[in-house]
Amino acid sequence: MPSGKDRIYVALYTRGGKPKMKGLEDKQVAKTRLSIGLQGKTIPSKETLVEVAGRPEYVWQFEEQATSYAAAAMMLTRVSVGKVANIKRLDSVLRSTPIRAEQPGWNCVAWVQEALEGLKEDGKALGTSVTDWVLIRDTAMHYVASKITQCRFDSSVSFDRSVVATWDLLAGVETVP
Repeated sequence: MPSGKDRIYVALYTRGGKPKMKGLEDKQVAKTRLSIGLQGKTIPSKETLVEVAGRPEYVWQFEEQATSYAAAAMMLTRVSVGKVANIKRLDSVLRSTPIRAEQPGWNCVAWVQEALEGLKEDGKALGTSVTDWVLIRDTAMHYVASKITQCRFDSSVSFDRSVVATWDLLAGVETVP
């Protein structure tokens, strides 16, 4: 990040259970989040388990929070997909991206895809960026798979767990192994 500009990332987090998406986007990850910039601010859609009439249900909500990139946050990898040109416009687009919990199969991956489409349509929130969802998804899934193969997430190989493995999609290089 030599220019010092804020970046937008797609961040992948750990998950359990069986994948449900046909593209297996949810195979290794439970949450796909947009992570904004150097400050470590995240703007995800979040699933929360609540009790409704004695039976548990999942409720989706929009949440903004400061976050750490430490291993304790359970972030596996992140992929830088663009430079932020206008943070206020970016915030506005992300806040207006709807939660579609009533749609069968909808999840945080779908929210990230729609948010990126909204940023592309806006045309002013992002500077240099990649917004092609298939390319972003495939890159993120390939990258996290390569880190699994390298044993990045287990104790058999020594990695600095205080930093998150990062791929820069604009430059086509790994910036943090």
